[in-house]
Amino acid sequence: MTEPVSTTGFARPLMVGAASLFASVSALLGQPASNRPARPNVIVIYTDDQDRDQLGCYGGAVKTPHMDSLARDGMRFTRFYAASPVCTPSRYNVISGRYASRSSRQQQKCPPGGPINIGWEAGVVGERILPQVLQAGGYVTGLAGKWHIGIDEEPAEMPIDADPNDPAIKQTLRANYDKAVESIRRCGFDYVSSLYALNPGAGGKNPPPMFWLPKILQQHNMEWVAEGALEFIEQNHSRPFFLYVAPTLTHAPPATDSLRSDPRISTLGYLDTPPAAAPTRQEMLKQTGGLEPRQAAAVWLDAHVGAILRKLEELGIADNTAVLLASDNGRNGKFCCYDGGARTFMLARWKGVIPPGRVCEQLVSNVDLAPTILDMCGIKPPADYETDGQSIVPALKATGDYRRDSVFLEITTERAVVTDDGFKYIAVRYPPDIQKLIDAGKKYAHWCEPIEQSNTMGADKAFPGYFDQDQLYDLNADPNEQKNLTRDPKHRDRLDAMKKTLRDYSSRLPHQFGEFTTRR
Repeated sequence: MTEPVSTTGFARPLMVGAASLFASVSALLGQPASNRPARPNVIVIYTDDQDRDQLGCYGGAVKTPHMDSLARDGMRFTRFYAASPVCTPSRYNVISGRYASRSSRQQQKCPPGGPINIGWEAGVVGERILPQVLQAGGYVTGLAGKWHIGIDEEPAEMPIDADPNDPAIKQTLRANYDKAVESIRRCGFDYVSSLYALNPGAGGKNPPPMFWLPKILQQHNMEWVAEGALEFIEQNHSRPFFLYVAPTLTHAPPATDSLRSDPRISTLGYLDTPPAAAPTRQEMLKQTGGLEPRQAAAVWLDAHVGAILRKLEELGIADNTAVLLASDNGRNGKFCCYDGGARTFMLARWKGVIPPGRVCEQLVSNVDLAPTILDMCGIKPPADYETDGQSIVPALKATGDYRRDSVFLEITTERAVVTDDGFKYIAVRYPPDIQKLIDAGKKYAHWCEPIEQSNTMGADKAFPGYFDQDQLYDLNADPNEQKNLTRDPKHRDRLDAMKKTLRDYSSRLPHQFGEFTTRR
């Protein structure tokens, strides 16, 4: 069975009395408590490595009726960007509302004032983040699925060929799980279930070794993640809640392998019984027969998004529950600022607020989700909680008064800005020691590894401008970013303006980035 973790008896220093809190929030909103409508529940479903073409509503060939229903009954976003398009910093963006370079864990590796190579280091431990603010605002908070944003203590390693039935390995798995749960509870979650503190496994021709799970357990279990989400909703449907559901799909390992594996596999080892969430593994194998792994992953994921949506209907809370579905990054350009990795998807359903069937073509960043959720819930951020995003509630209401001039992207040694009229400027600025090697004729990937040793996810071959320090693209005419316009004199003024925009963003962040920041 799923291992939900309740916080009964768990002290939460940010909480205040329910009555006084409700009165204070109501006063803040200028409405008497007795006249306030019920505050909405909020569910964020943040998928893993899912491309836009893995949803039918974005033109994909795969059948995803449940995810597509969110577009039919709500809003589909066409220009939603992950500020740091790879799993860890992208999740940091969402759960904190801040750019990944602000992460204290990231700054331990790359001290402020110097250059920064943004990788997987972003973490939220010890920082003020969204769920803590929601707790203080009277919301019960839950997590089901993947975390990957740092824990207090790294998991104990074990042999890759370890037997999960071995008593010592069972004990290690349990200890790793419990330590991770306690760490995440301290980050503001009342409930933690079906937890993947890190990735369940790796893919590719030469996958990195992963020693926190025996090889036999390195599989997806979407039923287990869904079961954890459903149990949280069941337990908390009578009070305002925030639920963060983070499936491990559609990331590696291949979903087709996991569908054929033991459905009792989890990060705890073998569960006593398979999760009860429907549909069953046998039913999913029938539905995905003949599909390639990424298509199968989308179908498997969609079935359990459907289970969550059905639960809301069964409990009579669908009309008062906002559902936001997005991906941490795409695959074609992951770990880069190109649109294939950074421009992902978002769907939003909030019945009675979002008109059905709407499409938002305005720029939105994933750092906008945290301030948006607080706005939806009627919670004013406290003075010690800062974000880089802005509320998109006006966009959700489709009143026509929402506009974002630009979005900012940062990953590895790349920075980029995208403007509302459809242009993108990318700057690559290596640290001085790497730049000297490049000037001597060496080629380096943007995450500062020799190109022949680095996994660029194919970006150096897919994008002709990859090795150019300055890149300008007209996304309207060139959506695949194949023609670098920086040397075109017709775009000189545009280039200068976009460099200024990048300078404006960079000057507010902690680290040096080439000539775009001036430190006193």
